Amino acid sequence: MGFRARRGEALLLALGVLGALLLAEGAARLADAGAAGTGYAPVNTKRRWRGPTNSLGYRDRERSRAKPAGTRRVVALGDSFAWGVGVEFEDAWPQRLERGLARRRGGTWEVVNLSREGMNTVEQAEQLATEGLAYEPDLVVLGYCLNDSEDEDAAETRRARDWEDLRRERQSRPDGFLDHSALYRLVSGRIRATVENRRRIAAYRSQYAPGYPGWTAAREAFRRMAELTAEREVPLVVMVFPLFGNPLDERYPFAEIHAAVARAAGEAGARVVDLLPAYRGLNWEVLVVDGANDEHPNEVAHRIAASVLLPALDEVLPPEAGGLP
Repeated sequence: MGFRARRGEALLLALGVLGALLLAEGAARLADAGAAGTGYAPVNTKRRWRGPTNSLGYRDRERSRAKPAGTRRVVALGDSFAWGVGVEFEDAWPQRLERGLARRRGGTWEVVNLSREGMNTVEQAEQLATEGLAYEPDLVVLGYCLNDSEDEDAAETRRARDWEDLRRERQSRPDGFLDHSALYRLVSGRIRATVENRRRIAAYRSQYAPGYPGWTAAREAFRRMAELTAEREVPLVVMVFPLFGNPLDERYPFAEIHAAVARAAGEAGARVVDLLPAYRGLNWEVLVVDGANDEHPNEVAHRIAASVLLPALDEVLPPEAGGLP
C-alpha cells in the first residue's frame, strides 16, 4: 500500500473519529440542556416547597402543646428526609401520613413534624425527651436515614466535606478549554461520581462497624427513645429509608446495614418498618429530587413511604386509639 493510500485512510479515520466526537458532543449538550430536577416530573414547581415554617422553625403548621380534645397525635422525628427537601409541604411523608390516618382510622389526627435537616439519632432522642413528649403523642415515628450514625469524625462526613471543597474550588477557578465541552463535563463527571460513590460506600459501612462510636451512640439513642415512650405506653416506630443514590436491586450495597438498624431498633423495643423492600427493583433516579445533584426522596418516594407506613401502624395502634372504621 502506498504512502498516499495510507495517508488517505488515516485522514478518513481521523474524520470519522472527529465526526463521532461532534455527534457525542451534540448529544451531551442536548442532555445538559434538560430542565433541572425539582422533585416532580414533568411539573416544574418553581421550588415553592419551603413553606410553611412555623414559629418554632419546623416545617409544619402551628401546633399547640396541649392536645386538642378529640384529636390523636403522631410526633414525627427525622432529618431532611422527614423535612421533605425538594418537595411541596403537602407531599412529604408526615403530611401524607396525617391525611392517611384520618381516612383509614377516622377522627381527627395531627402529625407534629419536629424534623430538622442534619439531625442525627442522638439529637432526636434528646428532642423527644425535651420537646416531643410534651405534645402528648399517641405514637412516635422516627424516620431513620443511614447517615444518622454520623459524628464529627465519620468517614462520610470527611468525604462530603472534601467533595464540597473540591466543588467550590472548581467553581472558583477559571474554565479551561475542555470545560466548555459538554461531553468532557459528562465523562469527567461520571468518573468523579464513580470514584466518590466507592468512597461513600466504604464510609457508610465503616460507620456501622462494631465499636464505632457514632453507631454505639445511635443504639443507645434507640434504647432511650424506647424507654421514654414505653413509660407513657406510646408505641415507637422506626422507619428506615435506603440511600437512593445506589442501585435498588441485588446490587444495593447497604442491605446488611438495614438489617443491623432493624435489629438494634427492634431489640430496643421499637416496631421497625424497613422501606427497602418497597423500593426494590425501582430505578433510583425516578425516586430522587435531582439525580446525583440531590438524592433526597422526591414526591414519588415520599408517597411510597407513607403507603408502607400507614398499614404497618395497624399493628401498634389499638382500636381505642382511633379505631379502624
